[in-house]
Amino acid sequence: MVRAIFPDCTPYMAQFFDAARLAAVPQLELHIAQPSPAELIEAVREATAIMHFQTRLTAPIITRCPGLRAIVFLGTGVSSWVDLAAAEERRIAVRGVVGYADRTVAEHALTLMLACSRRVAVMDREIREGVWRSEALFELSGKTLGLIGLGGIGRELAHIGAAFGLRVIGWNRGPVPPEVPCECCPLDEVLRSADIVSLHLGLNQETRGIISRNRLLLMKPNVIFINTARGALVDEAALVELLGRQRIAAAGLDVFAEEPLPDGHPLTLLDNVVLSAHAAWKSPEAARRLVKLGLDALCEELAKLND
Repeated sequence: MVRAIFPDCTPYMAQFFDAARLAAVPQLELHIAQPSPAELIEAVREATAIMHFQTRLTAPIITRCPGLRAIVFLGTGVSSWVDLAAAEERRIAVRGVVGYADRTVAEHALTLMLACSRRVAVMDREIREGVWRSEALFELSGKTLGLIGLGGIGRELAHIGAAFGLRVIGWNRGPVPPEVPCECCPLDEVLRSADIVSLHLGLNQETRGIISRNRLLLMKPNVIFINTARGALVDEAALVELLGRQRIAAAGLDVFAEEPLPDGHPLTLLDNVVLSAHAAWKSPEAARRLVKLGLDALCEELAKLND
């Protein structure tokens, strides 16, 4: 008997699994829970296929599921959530979902840019403390937006930036379609030239730590730095240092080396930083696309098992 189990659905995501979608995959057992590793093993040890969202499938968990043949992770960055070596050893197909939040993440990056350039968070905090003072760095029109990574999200942001009157430059590891309004440059040139640097790379062995201290120092002193990709792409300690002494004017950060961000983390003590809680992907529209694409992937894997 084929059993497909979603052991760690959140209440937020559950609302997008309507009756019609669930009817299309009758094998799927959906559990709203945040299981511990031991509870996760108990829930999925007899699974043929697993869909998951907020828990890591480590080698010890995978080895306790002898009948497991397919894993669908609802998100990108599968290697951060699934022990791919353990899955490959057992010939388990592993799928992630890409492209579902390109527009949503690009809009969030824009939001962080505007919040930093207009010093919105600083003014909000000060007004609540009885201080009436206006703050601003610069307007966007006429400035240069540097995009590090021109996949789906970077391309969306290129179009948005061009509409705002920004000159858009960027670096990508592969070719960029000619219709994307972006001048492609070497990575270090993008960092030197941009007034706003926005990071949109996947995390892997090639990109981990790619924005090193030396590369942060290439940026203009009045630069705004945006990261909605992955915290481990950046030397976070160097970023904190340079923000603290105003060598980087401002940062809008949605992702961090450690998540949730610990209480008292140095980034929370800096007035020139706007923080959000790994929320760039989150919108009802993106969640609906995520569920549809995830269920499509699960159906494809189940169909292979039935052949």
